[in-house]
Amino acid sequence: MSRSLGLALIASVALVSGAVGAVAGPPGGGVALGASAFAVPASARPEVVGKVIFVPDGDTVHVRDSLGSRIKVRVLGINSPEDRNPQLPAQCWGPEATRFARTTLLNKQVTVVTDTTQDAFDRYGRVLGYVYLADGSNYSVLAARAGAARAYIFHRRPVTEYPAIVAAEAEARAAGRGLWGVCPA
Repeated sequence: MSRSLGLALIASVALVSGAVGAVAGPPGGGVALGASAFAVPASARPEVVGKVIFVPDGDTVHVRDSLGSRIKVRVLGINSPEDRNPQLPAQCWGPEATRFARTTLLNKQVTVVTDTTQDAFDRYGRVLGYVYLADGSNYSVLAARAGAARAYIFHRRPVTEYPAIVAAEAEARAAGRGLWGVCPA
């Protein structure tokens, strides 16, 4: 999805949801998806709910929203080993991280929310957001706890959920789970 289409989608969701007032947040709290370019107050950012239709790797998903739009999401707060670069060999635990993401997210209903500490989009035009499952669990925490991803800070700006993600990573490290049991530190 192009950046302009993504911004238009976010703006239309904001207008439809009445973003001048309060908008329900994601399951378990947090900040809902929106774009500051449209002067949507952080407390009133609308959320995007949809179905995960494609999982290219352990920290990227494609979501089909209720309007039929495909939204590419770079999951916040984690970095999973790569396995999709055709010019490089897969990183240690890359295929397993992708498999974990697919098993956990593919064909599931999710809520995507941004974090006011981060930009709304990355340099590739993907929405930067948390992915919450229907039960309210944060995929970033689940992936870190499974050893399928590392806690990640971009440009020295930790995400709001960083404490929970890093605690889940510490749990996986201590148990030797996932990449922590087989990959060099």
